[in-house]
Amino acid sequence: MESTPFEIISKLDMVFPKEIEFLPCTEPFRFLVTVILSGSSTDKMAMISAEKLFGVFPDPKAISEAKREEIEDLIHSSGLFRAKAKNIQELSKIVVERGIPDTLEELVKLPGVGEKTASCYLQKVKGESAVVVDTHFERTAFRLGLTHTHDRIKACKEIKDTIDKEYWNRVSDTVNNLGRKFCRPKPSCNQCPLSNLCPKVGVNL
Repeated sequence: MESTPFEIISKLDMVFPKEIEFLPCTEPFRFLVTVILSGSSTDKMAMISAEKLFGVFPDPKAISEAKREEIEDLIHSSGLFRAKAKNIQELSKIVVERGIPDTLEELVKLPGVGEKTASCYLQKVKGESAVVVDTHFERTAFRLGLTHTHDRIKACKEIKDTIDKEYWNRVSDTVNNLGRKFCRPKPSCNQCPLSNLCPKVGVNL
């Protein structure tokens, strides 16, 4: 018998601690930039790059006035550094002029900010309910049967359609954490605390 989403999210809630932090949530602008840096990279490298960047250019104004090459050099280790440097500098100029918007619709219009980054910002900085679909979440939610697609936008909609809004943040964090610890590209099903509920246990999809 297939497990229900409620059974899965209830088990995840019991397995993982109440507070899960992937990136330190400090000053809003710095957090937003760090999430951008984490794209196609690791959280560790994103934090290292952010530390270097803000150690030299501590605020949006300083970044907006910096030479692009200097920004690229500082964030080089995060990967895709040229595109990220361009986006971060353009973002800085907008923030200096207008600040950071408060809605998903406006956030995704910012340079380098997609739905995942915007949702992460709204969840961690603004305390709002949001579904954060990154690589770990997409892979793990699909295997657990919470979603039925590898398309992140569609997967996000599936979660929103099937799970109550009050659980979105917790589901985002716990499914992501399961993906990092057990449900990796090559899963550790024999160690996974959700193996008895997973419809794809032992299948590398």
